[in-house]
Amino acid sequence: MLKFIKSLFGKKQEVAQESVPYKVEAPAPTPIAEQATQAVVESIAPAKKPAAKKTAKPKAPRKPKAPKAPK
Repeated sequence: MLKFIKSLFGKKQEVAQESVPYKVEAPAPTPIAEQATQAVVESIAPAKKPAAKKTAKPKAPRKPKAPKAPK
């Protein structure tokens, strides 16, 4: 039983990866691709516009409340 537990939690042997006979390179971004990427980003998250200032409307004075009658 102890051998089984040791085999489960023991050190695993690393699997050696074989080298790939070919090399994959990412294509260099073109100016058109850069512009397209920028357009997509702007359409998803448009630039923040400055918030319009609200004009303060003068408030009418409140009437005083009538006192409550004691019970």
